[in-house]
Amino acid sequence: MFVLACGLVLSLLAWHMTARRTDEEASRSFQQASQHITRLVEERMLRALDLVAGFRGLFSVHRHVSRAEFREHFNSLHLPERFPGVIAIQYAPLVPAAEKAAFEAQVRADTSLDPHGYPDYAIHPAGERDFYIPVLYNEPMAGNEAAFGHDNTAEPSRRRAMERTRDTGEPIASPPLTLLQGAAGFVIRHAVYRRDAPLWTEAQRRAAFLGQVSGVFRTTDLLSSLLEEHLKGYRIRVEDRGDAREGQGPAALLFDSQAAHASPASLLGAPQRLEAPLTVAGRVWVVEVSRPATLPHLAPLPVAVLLSGVALTLVVRWLLLGMARHSDRTAEIAARLAHEATHDALTGLPNRLLLEQRLKEALETAKQDQTRLALLFIDLDRFKAINDTLGHEAGDVVLRQVALRLRGALRPTDTVARLGGDEFVVLLSVPTGNLWRGVADRILALITQPMTYGEHRLSVGASLGAALYPEHGTDAAALLRHADDSMYAAKRGASLATAPPAPSSRAG
Repeated sequence: MFVLACGLVLSLLAWHMTARRTDEEASRSFQQASQHITRLVEERMLRALDLVAGFRGLFSVHRHVSRAEFREHFNSLHLPERFPGVIAIQYAPLVPAAEKAAFEAQVRADTSLDPHGYPDYAIHPAGERDFYIPVLYNEPMAGNEAAFGHDNTAEPSRRRAMERTRDTGEPIASPPLTLLQGAAGFVIRHAVYRRDAPLWTEAQRRAAFLGQVSGVFRTTDLLSSLLEEHLKGYRIRVEDRGDAREGQGPAALLFDSQAAHASPASLLGAPQRLEAPLTVAGRVWVVEVSRPATLPHLAPLPVAVLLSGVALTLVVRWLLLGMARHSDRTAEIAARLAHEATHDALTGLPNRLLLEQRLKEALETAKQDQTRLALLFIDLDRFKAINDTLGHEAGDVVLRQVALRLRGALRPTDTVARLGGDEFVVLLSVPTGNLWRGVADRILALITQPMTYGEHRLSVGASLGAALYPEHGTDAAALLRHADDSMYAAKRGASLATAPPAPSSRAG
């Protein structure tokens, strides 16, 4: 009964500790996902700002941009395929009240793209104003007809955004609004000024103001495409909190990934939420990521630990009947834990701890037998570029492939270890001559062979440095330091040395 009680207590303790660890890992993953989602939203908005700035650049380079040139630039970007969420790109000039009738007549007679012109063109909504900012260029026209001729000064929030971009010269986003096209979204406006005009002061910018370029975006299409498969378990909400100059105001919803099917209230309590503010074209956006409330003690792994502990405790009662089998299982668990403690989880290679043990043993043997050792330090080239552009999954594929190739290039008596990141170390027993040079060349040749990742063909290189025992040191620290220095010398462009003391090599 004492053994049974102790077993149950230990099982409960292991269950609690595993649940706590599971909850910590889930929270860490949640924080990382929240940061990743915030970066995705920020990157997408920077692309939107760049898009509007690119069209504004047309008017900065040319004194006059025709309707045909504006359309040609729009079509060349293939925006519907490359940039989901873009409804329209528009240009609206400044039209003084005295020139309104002449301006409308000129647009109606414009046959540059349509042989019939635009006989129904009129500035709308109707009303007398001191000046107008009507949409003149409207791409694509199909689906955006309601915006053609719309005056951006007719509605207060649109006029405020126009005035702010006019007075500051910066791109300005509107608050969330119902677009003329019938969708919920926002507009980014960027002022266009007369070429060669001074723009140092607000008065100068007002005097040089010619109109504005606008990007019209449907928020749902713009942001929903960012949700990668592994992020769909989270709820993402983006709120507009007002003008950045005036401080945060009432929240206005821009995007909700689960708006159509909001989760019912949970008996487990409120969901966990993380918020991150962004400044987007003069407005404060808050990205909120949430996950459902959970009971970590009921997660699969803690429950499995608890059940395993209870089952193991019951089995212990019959310890005398199964001593041999129990001993074998204990030894297997110990061996697996020892393996995990001394090997890299991603590649299965020995880690730094096991490398240091083997290097120490090899040095003792080499001193007794008066033989030589070689230590090769390898650092992958272009790995960071693959990791940044294709993601960590592609980087993991590259590391596993390199590990397999290194194993294939070595003898059973040699050791290859991963120190972390894209750094590998090879320990060679070199009884005579410069055997290490042939091994180094074979390693570099294997690493530089192309790899495939999906539809991508990946190519990495490597910088290699070597340290020889006893020429470059008689202890592990000295040899590792010398090999590391040699590798960095190779990375700076040094070629493979023909003799000690600085053997190094590079392939790429």
